[in-house]
Amino acid sequence: MSTVVARVYIVRHGETDANRQGIVQGQLDTPLNDAGVEQARLTADALEDTPFEVAYSSDLQRARRTAEIILEKHPGVKLETTPALRERYMGDWQGVSIAGRGVPPENAEPTIDFTARSAKWWNEAVLRHAQRKASELQLKLKFAQAQNGHANARNGSAVNGLASAEPHTEPDVELEFEPVHILAVSHGGLIGTLVTNLLRSRKLRAGEGVVIWRCFNASISVVDLYEDGKGVLVSYADTTHLNVVDMVQENADVARG
Repeated sequence: MSTVVARVYIVRHGETDANRQGIVQGQLDTPLNDAGVEQARLTADALEDTPFEVAYSSDLQRARRTAEIILEKHPGVKLETTPALRERYMGDWQGVSIAGRGVPPENAEPTIDFTARSAKWWNEAVLRHAQRKASELQLKLKFAQAQNGHANARNGSAVNGLASAEPHTEPDVELEFEPVHILAVSHGGLIGTLVTNLLRSRKLRAGEGVVIWRCFNASISVVDLYEDGKGVLVSYADTTHLNVVDMVQENADVARG
């Protein structure tokens, strides 16, 4: 059975006033509102015991601030911000109400480029850490096998009376291994595009009962990556930690034209 070498927690930023008002943000640098800050704090509480080693976020402040609040409970983890995790650039739609819009403007970031941008980040950041941990796991397995081989040889000598008339057993060397835990804070459009593309390309499969639906503010999606390079979407856009009824239902940044 393949071993999990990386566990990725993908978090959408907390609420902004533009989210609440149904305004397309795209790459506008909008701040969290009070509700968004509280959502980020509830997310931080939910992830407090997660042993993060690595953290990434979009460099737009709504995502960066969400990540910073989460990492207040993980003071040893450095946050790396990157434009690769930004929302899709929406051109002339940015700052405009979602109401009555049709086909995305010509100066919006092409879907193919947006998809490629998210995939490139995944390959260069997440898979790099997964591959490093997979190599670490293989070294630990080889060491454990060698140690167990030596122990078995000693036991064989004891049974043959070379060291003792009584059989002597030693426990197998236990393999201590922990997957790398990665935090990534981004935007609803990018998260949906990234996850859908990974599933479509069969780099991930959806876990039992997992459905790709709306990606709510401050929701958590979890991906497990295995040493064989395959992955499982364990959960998508989970909001059970928020205990909030009045969630923004529509993501104005997801183009539907």
